[in-house]
Amino acid sequence: MEIGIKDAKSNLSKLVDAAMDGEEVFLTNRGARMIQLVPAPKAADPNRGRGAWKDKVVLYAGWDSREEDLRIQGLFESPSAAGAK
Repeated sequence: MEIGIKDAKSNLSKLVDAAMDGEEVFLTNRGARMIQLVPAPKAADPNRGRGAWKDKVVLYAGWDSREEDLRIQGLFESPSAAGAK
C-alpha cells in the first residue's frame, strides 16, 4: 500500500494496523516512496538468556560426583533388581 504523507496524518492508526498485519505500507511524497512502516522487533525477555538462573539455584558440594550419580541411579532401580545384586 502506498499513501501520501498528508493523507497518512489522518489515517495513521489504520496504517499502523495494516503494517502490524504484515502488509507493506509506504509513505510517499509526490509519488516517491519516502518511508516504510514496519513493526518494531519484539524486545528480548530479560528473564531469559545467559545468567537468568544466577543466584536462584544453589548446587550442593559433590552434586556432579560419580558417587552421587550411582546414588541417583539406585533410586530408579526396581526393588527386585536391587535385591538380585
